[in-house]
Amino acid sequence: MSRQPIGLALLFVLTAGGLAAQTNRAVPDDLRRQAERRFEVLTVRDGLVLRPQSPGRVKTIEIRGGEIIVDGAPATGAELRDRLGADADVVIQLSYLDAAAQRSLFGAAAPAAIAPVPTPPQPPALPTSPSLPEPPGSDREARRRSAERIRIGGSVRVEADEYIAGDVVAIGGSATVLGEVRGEVVSIGGTVELGPNARVHQNVTVIGGTLRRDPTARIDGETHEVGFGAIDLNGVRWSPPSLRRLWLGWTLGAAYALFATLIRIAVLCLLAALVVLIARDYVEIVSARAAAEPLKAGAIGFLAQVLFLPILVITIILLVVTIVGIPLLLLLPFALLGLGVVGLVGFTAVGYHLGRIVMERLGWGNHGPYWNTIAGVLLVVSPLVIARLIGLGGGILFPMTLGLGFIGVLIEYLAWTIGFGAVALVRFSKPAVSPTV
Repeated sequence: MSRQPIGLALLFVLTAGGLAAQTNRAVPDDLRRQAERRFEVLTVRDGLVLRPQSPGRVKTIEIRGGEIIVDGAPATGAELRDRLGADADVVIQLSYLDAAAQRSLFGAAAPAAIAPVPTPPQPPALPTSPSLPEPPGSDREARRRSAERIRIGGSVRVEADEYIAGDVVAIGGSATVLGEVRGEVVSIGGTVELGPNARVHQNVTVIGGTLRRDPTARIDGETHEVGFGAIDLNGVRWSPPSLRRLWLGWTLGAAYALFATLIRIAVLCLLAALVVLIARDYVEIVSARAAAEPLKAGAIGFLAQVLFLPILVITIILLVVTIVGIPLLLLLPFALLGLGVVGLVGFTAVGYHLGRIVMERLGWGNHGPYWNTIAGVLLVVSPLVIARLIGLGGGILFPMTLGLGFIGVLIEYLAWTIGFGAVALVRFSKPAVSPTV
């Protein structure tokens, strides 16, 4: 009586095991058919790469170590369903399998990958033969990794043994890729060069340059070329002269320099007017001293500039050596700010004197001290502004721009130097002339 229940139990276990084995075999087969019907499946070393059969919002899907990466960025289940719809379930089920199960599921689609396994005559070649088709440094764990590489005003180079997880961007330079870039490659004002083993997972964009691509380089995304690249006319490749590109770059740079100069002049006029508002009488005294002794004031200002750095270094060393003077180091920024204020007062005084002369010559002498100061500042910086305006004409006017710009910088330097020296003369000696009211 006791053997009958045991036999029935054994029969039940064997029957259930057979049904489970048939179900387990059927489920992967059905999953493989669904995947191959929706995607182009590529088996890689540590997972799968899926490409949708029909074009849509997704270009590539990578499954590695249970992680799902869509177009180079990790995706959650909700994001995957939002972008793939019903196809997301197949991708999620494939991510539950380990790498060995994934390769075995799609092993029939890659017979060449399992052909070397049963070959016994050459055992030393077995570990090296699978790596022959791969480019050098294809093992990401052994490559130098970087999050991204962005450079402004220079070129970017990705070596063959490098793996960039983000984007590669060069603004004002070229981008050379010999390794692997998971994000995009962008060059503005330069060229993009892809080597024989280069791989870019997303788009390649070139603005104001050309794309030089080796036939074996791989781009998973799209290529965009905008600018003065080569033109194909009836099979003849023709590149326009680079002078046009140089002229465009020169003009843009000159426009930026002009804009920055105008902003600086506006701030300088505002500060000069503020100095006149606060210390008009003192500005008139310094102005008279600068007009009376310009050479002496300029010599003192130049000497102060020459001795400034050595005195500053010696002062810092003495304060540190004495230990007691270390807290006084906190006052150095205020001392430097005070020197800047002294220079501004002297420059305002020089501008005030020049502006008053110009306004009287033009018959506008009754417009007040503020307009006199602003007119003097504009007179000092006018050569530099004219040089910036001429620079908009392009590189052909470069000699004139350079010469006039040098004159403008020299005139402004003399105004600052003479003004600083005039303040020093007023501070440490009696004024040589009376202030003009």
